[in-house]
Amino acid sequence: MIDRYPDQPIVPSTQTLLVPMLNLSIAIVASFIVIGLLARYLPRTSFYRRFALIAANPSGPSFSAPREFATGLPITRGAEGIAITTLRPSGKAQFGERVIDVVTGGEFITAQSPVVVSDIDGMRVVVRQA
Repeated sequence: MIDRYPDQPIVPSTQTLLVPMLNLSIAIVASFIVIGLLARYLPRTSFYRRFALIAANPSGPSFSAPREFATGLPITRGAEGIAITTLRPSGKAQFGERVIDVVTGGEFITAQSPVVVSDIDGMRVVVRQA
């Protein structure tokens, strides 16, 4: 910042700008030095280790891996059953003694219609009309 008084010209002289430019240059060089030192020595301190996750992610399944669940559902692909409720597009169907929540591929299926399991994805059972 430069001082400007009413009797001075609007455009400052080179000598007037020299001190602020020198201060700015020193601040930029000093900040690069401080950032470099912090980047080099901060990860080795106990203060940094308290806040940063140092350990790598464990190996094994992740969100991008295919989902496989222990569903415990007593049905498999191709099992035949009867729609207990109207499936629009979800509802309940009976397979043997068990009543299971199911969904269709988008079509509406009336109650008491025969259905066939076309896909099982975790706890999601997809059926189609038989």
